Amino acid sequence: MSTSAAMPPFNVGAEHIRFKDVAEMRRFAQRFIDLWDRDRDRQVTMLVEYANAGGPVIWSLANHSVELCRTLLLLSEQNRLIVAMPLMRLMIENAVSAVWLHLKPEAGRAMVAEGLRQRVAAIREIISQDAAGFTQETLDDWQSQLDEFKIDAHPEGKSFEQRCLAIDGGGSLYTTWRVASSLSHAGMAIGDFYLESAEITNSNPLGIEMHPDAVLSPHEAWLGTSICMLLTSLKAFDYVTEKRRFRAQIDAGAKRMGIELNFKLKQQSTAAGEPSQA
Repeated sequence: MSTSAAMPPFNVGAEHIRFKDVAEMRRFAQRFIDLWDRDRDRQVTMLVEYANAGGPVIWSLANHSVELCRTLLLLSEQNRLIVAMPLMRLMIENAVSAVWLHLKPEAGRAMVAEGLRQRVAAIREIISQDAAGFTQETLDDWQSQLDEFKIDAHPEGKSFEQRCLAIDGGGSLYTTWRVASSLSHAGMAIGDFYLESAEITNSNPLGIEMHPDAVLSPHEAWLGTSICMLLTSLKAFDYVTEKRRFRAQIDAGAKRMGIELNFKLKQQSTAAGEPSQA
């Protein structure tokens, strides 16, 4: 992977250059969790254009990434990263969404619109099943809130793929997210993960052997990608604050990981052939 992309996954080759082993990678990641923990009770002042838009959501996404990484490091230490795959997938979602909201402050309303749309759909489904606790009045209340945001609906607010493709370098992260998704749902990928080929015999006509202790490989690549997503989420939040207290530490961390965190929207061509911001 190129280290010049705006939002690259981890370059596994860098692990052998910058870290002596996976344990050192975990200690490196813990430094940023500790950084966040020390700062969480301090007053944060956001830039005006973010304070009443996507800023608070970016903070939530960054905070969630920290909590996910905290658990992920424990699973990494136990060499059980396959169990952490849904967490790593969500860290990619958090990072991409935080950057998207940073680059498009007004997009916060699109995210709210999509959240309300999903909630209205869920309540409607619950009511159709005669479940207790929800009434038509409940649905009407949420529908009225959705109506206020309908004008803000946008494909990028609904589709994670569109959100990735709107960001320079986001395409490679979407591919990584797709791989993580295949290992986050009950399907063929999970079935294959715990099964190995074996000799076909009368007692084993399928030639399959169960492998309950299977481990995710390459461990350092997935752990490294998750650390990159942690740094990305923290950087996106740091960008929307006035004092940017994390700037030096995050930039140094990105350099250690062999990545650059220069967020920008992908250039698109207009009908006249001139590039324009997406």
